[in-house]
Amino acid sequence: MEMTLVSNRIIDPMRMAGAMPGGLAAALSTAVHDTGATWIGGSSERQLVEPGAVTVTPFGSGRLVSVRLPASLYRQFYDGMANAALWPILHYRSDLLRYDPDFLAAYGAINRAMADGVRRIVSDDTPIWVHDYHYLMLGHYLRQRGVRGPIGFFLHTPFPHRSILACLPCHRELLRELSAYDLIGFQTAEDLQHFRDYALSELLAATAGQMELQLGGRRVKLGVFPIGIDTDRFSNAARLAIASGALKRLRRALADSRLVIGVDRLDYSKGLVHRFQAYQRFFTDFPDERRRVSFLQITPPTRERIDAYRSIRAELASIAGEINARFSGAAWVALRYIHQGFAPERLAGYYRLGRVGCVTPLRDGMNLVAKEYVASQDPDDPGVLVLSQFAGAARQMEAALLVNPHDTAAVARRIHEALYMPKEERVERWNALMRTLRSASLEGWFSSFASALQSCSHSANPVARLSVA
Repeated sequence: MEMTLVSNRIIDPMRMAGAMPGGLAAALSTAVHDTGATWIGGSSERQLVEPGAVTVTPFGSGRLVSVRLPASLYRQFYDGMANAALWPILHYRSDLLRYDPDFLAAYGAINRAMADGVRRIVSDDTPIWVHDYHYLMLGHYLRQRGVRGPIGFFLHTPFPHRSILACLPCHRELLRELSAYDLIGFQTAEDLQHFRDYALSELLAATAGQMELQLGGRRVKLGVFPIGIDTDRFSNAARLAIASGALKRLRRALADSRLVIGVDRLDYSKGLVHRFQAYQRFFTDFPDERRRVSFLQITPPTRERIDAYRSIRAELASIAGEINARFSGAAWVALRYIHQGFAPERLAGYYRLGRVGCVTPLRDGMNLVAKEYVASQDPDDPGVLVLSQFAGAARQMEAALLVNPHDTAAVARRIHEALYMPKEERVERWNALMRTLRSASLEGWFSSFASALQSCSHSANPVARLSVA
């Protein structure tokens, strides 16, 4: 089936050097490479090409398309509307919301520019799958440009309660344009229900079936499509990485201490301040664990032009310094806090060394790190996943040790419980989690959404296309 995917960014195959991408990039790159799909993303680099120009690169059986976006507007679109306004709202952090009307103007302009680029590539009836909060309005502008085929939208983040969305001054202007999509997908049933409630109360939608809404003169299907990972790929990567020089050096540095690992982007939604406080509480409540347990936190930087991200970086550095000053010794480090990224293959090896995987976001759409950690474990001697109840993954991974990340004392106790869990129970929990990962795979996620979107082409929606186009 011919399929076009659209997201904010695409991978750069020249920089991958055979490495396995992570997160959303892993999900889409595998699908494009193997299925022959087209993946379109934006570029705001200042090049000697006009905005709207497209560059096409073959990628496996598919292709990558880069659309040149207006650099003068991109920063207000990305740093402003997308990440200073939408991101905090979608993650229940209205206290961090920063909004300016210019953000919305830039957001609309970039969505229109992307629609122009996409229109140069797709035929009138090509199914189009739009990814994430950067392009809420893209379907509307594609309809204006004559696209008649099914267009789907998938939100990778949470969708909050309408009372939180109402804090965003332009919420109706943005979200009413979702009526241009034939299918809207979410990570969890809770997210879908929040959207449904919002649409009924704020967008004057009407129910049109158990999983459909009449919205803006159109019938829009809703669905839950929890994203997965390539489980075998992470398992194999971990098995190979464990013998690498980097992993051997870490093993020597750990000596006889056991490892608790966390891997997260530097983002306030990941609950890193709370987690560091839980680490501190761990050594306070369990003083005998000094020199027996070490924490490794890998935190690649992101969005460093935004004030909230600079603040959390400074706060984490301060707490990490306090933990090590208080608890570390000359030959043992309580917390290794690494502010850089690693290739997923190397991360898989680090995961495998971790007796405990600590994944405690305050709010997350899914959180693939939780799944990557489980997939990377040694089947004969697996580690234990400590997982926030507010991650979308918690809806699937009930065999993990679930925690409320706000209760740092409880998180510390759960880490201690995980470290001393009998092997028989660890294996039992790990097998249950692996069954979940295999039944909700990356391939299954892609094919289920694609099939649902394809079926939309059989549902007549003439009123919508006339009214929006």
